[in-house]
Amino acid sequence: MLKLILSRLLQGVLVLLIISFLIFALLARAGGDAVSMLDNTRASEETTKAIRRLEGLDRPLMERYRNWVADVARGDLGDSLILHAPVWSLIRLPLLRTGVLAMSALLIAWLISFTLGIAAARRAGSVVDRFCSVTILLASSTPRVVLALLALAFISPTPLLNIIGPTTNSATEIWSFRVIPPAIILSVPIVALFLGQTRVAIREALDEEFVRAARARGAPEWIVLLRHALRPALGPLITIFGFSLGGLMSGSVIVETVMGWPGLGQLTVSAVETRDIPLLLGATVVAAAAVMAGNLAADILQRLNNPRLR
Repeated sequence: MLKLILSRLLQGVLVLLIISFLIFALLARAGGDAVSMLDNTRASEETTKAIRRLEGLDRPLMERYRNWVADVARGDLGDSLILHAPVWSLIRLPLLRTGVLAMSALLIAWLISFTLGIAAARRAGSVVDRFCSVTILLASSTPRVVLALLALAFISPTPLLNIIGPTTNSATEIWSFRVIPPAIILSVPIVALFLGQTRVAIREALDEEFVRAARARGAPEWIVLLRHALRPALGPLITIFGFSLGGLMSGSVIVETVMGWPGLGQLTVSAVETRDIPLLLGATVVAAAAVMAGNLAADILQRLNNPRLR
C-alpha cells in the first residue's frame, strides 16, 4: 500500500508540472496579461511597463515558470495580480464550496443509482428495469448547461435560490440547501454512469454460485444483497468513482457559472477573463491535485474491497 501511495504521489507531481507549464505556455501564446487588461486610460505607457517589470511579466517564459515552481515548492502560490491578495486565501473558500458541491453530487448519484440499480437487477425486464434504461439514455445525452438553464427557469420565479445559500463569504453558509439544485444538475451524467454499471454489476453478482448457495441456505434476500452480492459489485463502481471526479470538477465550471454557485470553477473563469496568471495557476493546480487525491483514494478503496489486488 505504501508503495502505491508513493508511486501515485510521484506521478502526481509530474502531472502537476505538465499542467502548470501548459497553462503558462497557452496564456503566453494567447497574448496579453493582467496588466494589459487594466484600464489604460488611467495609466501611461511608462507606468504600465513599470508595473509589468515589477511583477516580472517582462521576463522570459521559462524564467517566470522556474520562479513560480520555486515559490510553490516553498508553499507560496503567489499573489493575484488583479485582486492583490495571496492566491491561497482567494481559492480556499471556493475550493471548499466546490468540494461540497462535488460530494453532494456524488451522494445524490450513489443514492439514486443503488436504489434503482438493485431494483432493476433483481427484476430484469420489469417496469423499473425499463425506467432505468430510459433514465440512463436521457441523463447521458443531456448537456449540463441545458439542465442548468432549465433549473434556473423553474427556480428563478421562486425565492428559493435567493433565500437559502451562501450570500456572504462566511464558511458556515457553505453548508446550506442552496447546494442542492446545482448538485442535482451536476450529478445527472454521473447517475447515468453509476446506474448502468450498478445494474449490470449487481445482476452479474446475483448469478454467482456463492450467491445462489447463500439463497439455498435460506438466507434472507437483504443479507444476500448486502453481504454477498454487493461487495463484488463495488469494484467497478469504485473505479468509476475515481474517474468521475475529473468530470465533476470540469462540469462544475459550467454549473457554477450558470447557477451562480461561488466555487472554484467560477473563480477560474474569472481568472481566465482577467488573465490573472497566478490565480489561474493556483486554482488549476489545486483542482488537479484534488482530482488526483480522489483517484488515489479510489485505488486504496479498491484494494481494501478486493484482497486479491493486494
